Amino acid sequence: MSTTTMGASASNQNFAERLKQPATGAAVLIADDDPAIRLVLRHRLEADGHRVEEAVDSAAALAALRSNRFDVALLDIIMPGTGGLDVLSAAHGEAVRTLIIVITAASTMNNAVEAMKRGAHDYLTKPFANLDLVAAAVKRAVEVGAQAADLDRLKDEVNRQLVGGEIIGRSAAMQEVYKLIGRVVTNDATVLLSGESGTGKELVARAIHFKSARWRSPFVAVNCSAIPHGLLESELFGHERGSFTGASERRAGKFEMADSGTIFLDEIGDLPVELQPKLLRVLQEREFNRVGSVETLKVKARVIAATNQNLETLVAARKFREDLYFRLRVIPIQMPALRERCEDIAELTDYFVSKAAQEMGARATTISPEARAKLESADWPGNVRELENAVMRAALLAPGTTIRADDIELTRPGGAGIGAAAAADGAPLGDIISGRIAGWFDSPGGEEPRDLYHRLVAEIERPLVELALKRAGGNQVRAARMLGLNRNTLRKKITDHKIVLTKFPGG
Repeated sequence: MSTTTMGASASNQNFAERLKQPATGAAVLIADDDPAIRLVLRHRLEADGHRVEEAVDSAAALAALRSNRFDVALLDIIMPGTGGLDVLSAAHGEAVRTLIIVITAASTMNNAVEAMKRGAHDYLTKPFANLDLVAAAVKRAVEVGAQAADLDRLKDEVNRQLVGGEIIGRSAAMQEVYKLIGRVVTNDATVLLSGESGTGKELVARAIHFKSARWRSPFVAVNCSAIPHGLLESELFGHERGSFTGASERRAGKFEMADSGTIFLDEIGDLPVELQPKLLRVLQEREFNRVGSVETLKVKARVIAATNQNLETLVAARKFREDLYFRLRVIPIQMPALRERCEDIAELTDYFVSKAAQEMGARATTISPEARAKLESADWPGNVRELENAVMRAALLAPGTTIRADDIELTRPGGAGIGAAAAADGAPLGDIISGRIAGWFDSPGGEEPRDLYHRLVAEIERPLVELALKRAGGNQVRAARMLGLNRNTLRKKITDHKIVLTKFPGG
């Protein structure tokens, strides 16, 4: 554990311990150059049992905040010295845990916006018409701080629930993502996660859920592209008995299952146009009906959506409703591609090597400098998921305890990879595909070929899935990781291709 982490943990513990003492209240700093303001605020807050200290200028205020002795601070903007906004920026930049409430008589919109941008928790204007409003703001801040301290103590438990692993990365791009996560966990606004496949959108959705006040309630994930369109409405909203053929009993949908938790709508760009008005109603009116029912049910869950598509392009093409797009995009979070945060590759690699050893029994526990350099110089069009697959595969197949550069296989579409290695005649995969398609065009009877795309995918996909299952000894979890799929998707492909699992050891 780093010194920084140890210091943060100690600060969290001290913060939580102080909040367990209701008789003595919270530690509050009043930073204002007006002695009359300090006096009336001190008397009001001490009446609530809080312990109050004062600062008369910017330098004293910043020194007091840096001590991390305070739970809440009331900070004036206009004070001798650099001013309250600069104090706020410095405190925010140094990760001071004190929640700062800005107080000022210069109540302009610019001041309010600037204060919140610089990390203020709240904003109050002087003169105070009612000191009870100030006391209530301090109380709310103390409660938010207590919740944050509780969540920090539960961090280990939370990380275990983040299925698929932790969010790894210290790059500037990921720091921006972390800041947004920190801002959205304190509210219930709808979040839209955008980014290429494999950038960790579901991990971020889970982090938002488990770090929010909803963490004790269910997290329900729905992949809108993996469910047949005819079944998606029932899957999301449930149905009544007899509402359609095969509906033998009432069934709750995902929105009901999520209850007061979070529903994660992955691949939202693939939501059928005919279902989009119903989701819009959920977001606007917070209500829906089961299929075949007139009963109106209230939505209590938070909605987080994700897409790897450009929804603005879909809106322009009339494939996605504009009003739904804006309802989803209340708080947008753009996930950076791995090539935009190459400095995180080393940390991610170490994490995946350790994970392979702990969860899959891989012999390799270290990686050579040459292998690390090879990983860091790759393009990673498949992002973190592709990196994970490459490292996991290398760790499992490496002959020794150290992953060498030769153990790492970098696959590229149309280039040397699994397809080319599997080709019996050693011809490039592109040539094999071209020849196969040409054969369909030249088929007897001279009929125009149809459904070429799905025929080709079926021919390539089945042997690829079988190869992964063979390499994984029939273990579907390992095979899914090799392929970059989730387990449910792999099961569907096994069913679609009628793959017999018993022919694989352990299957």
